[in-house]
Amino acid sequence: MKLFKKIFEFKKIAFGADLLRFSVVRKVLYTFLHHKKESDFVNDRRKSKRYDIMLKLNYSYPETRYTGESFTKNISENGLRFPVNLRIAKGALMDIKIEDPNSGKYLSLRGKVRWLEEFSGEDDSGAVRYETGINLLKKRLF
Repeated sequence: MKLFKKIFEFKKIAFGADLLRFSVVRKVLYTFLHHKKESDFVNDRRKSKRYDIMLKLNYSYPETRYTGESFTKNISENGLRFPVNLRIAKGALMDIKIEDPNSGKYLSLRGKVRWLEEFSGEDDSGAVRYETGINLLKKRLF
C-alpha cells in the first residue's frame, strides 16, 4: 500500500490532480516500478516481476455470468493475483475491470485463470474463499 501511495503522490506533483487519467497511471506505474532495486521485488523464478499493489477491481466469469468485486494482492506486467468467492476452473476466461482510484474510470482486461488456491476467510464465518492467478490476454497492465 505504501508503494501505491507513493505513486499517486508522485502523480499529483508531476501532473496536477485535475489531469489524472488511467493512461497516466499506467505510465507512472511503468516508470516507477521499472526503477526499483531487484531486492524490492516479490518474485524469484517468474517471467515478470510481481509488485504488491492493492487496486480495486471487478471481475466476471462469463461462463456462469458470476460477477464479483475484489482487490489485487499483487500485479505484474502480464498478470494479477486476487481473491475470489467462487471456485473457477483452471483455464477459464475472466473479464476484469481495474479501477483508477483517482478518476473512477476502469481499464478493461481479459485473462485466463492459471491457478486457484483455496483458503479459509479471516472472519468467524468459516466461508471458503479462493485466490487466483490470472494471465492477461493481449494487453499488458503497464
